[in-house]
Amino acid sequence: MLKQILYNSAAIVGISEIDDGNMRFFEGDESKIISNQKRLGDVIGLAKNRIARVRTVYERRESFTEYQEITDDNLAKYSISNYEEQIPVSDGLVTKSTKIGLLLPLADCLGIIVLDVEHGLVGLLHAGRQNVEQFGPKKFIEYLVENFESNPAHLQIYFSPHATKYQLFEFDNKYLPAVAKEQLIEAGVMLGNIVDPEIDTVSNENFPSHSSGDSKLRFAIAVKRIA
Repeated sequence: MLKQILYNSAAIVGISEIDDGNMRFFEGDESKIISNQKRLGDVIGLAKNRIARVRTVYERRESFTEYQEITDDNLAKYSISNYEEQIPVSDGLVTKSTKIGLLLPLADCLGIIVLDVEHGLVGLLHAGRQNVEQFGPKKFIEYLVENFESNPAHLQIYFSPHATKYQLFEFDNKYLPAVAKEQLIEAGVMLGNIVDPEIDTVSNENFPSHSSGDSKLRFAIAVKRIA
């Protein structure tokens, strides 16, 4: 069931579940995937042409820390109205507009919402293994500091459902969400400003899990800033 969460009175977050249909195209009817994403967009109160999608791919890439600001000038390129291959690749998106939403399909990877109420922006990061191994959460905060003068100590963080015991060999088999949290704190984020509902995609039957065999099924998280 599609859910809406009001986060700190500053953002509306929409989260889909497995019964809401696949949220990323692998095979079959891609127009159906767009329709599913549109319904999630309805939850945060935006039409599909007003929602930009984080589209991360792994093939033929060396850097997994590519971030982009979304404005009215480039929104059409990133919109969920487009088919998969038409959307530019990124690992995280940021917008200052309250009339633009951000959407990220997920399975076991971690989606991180970053709110900067002080400077009026919201960011959405795909913190998968490749991104975290390249210190992606820390670099995302540094991107906000360098480009928007964000103060890390004032940022508010919200974690999506994720595999809570996703181990990272490169970090002595620590769990991915713990490593992501360490990197955020190293970048200056306050521990008390990080909210992790600890919804485990592996054990919770309401969400697809790649490690549980759902290799071509994704839920999604969407966010719109309201303050």
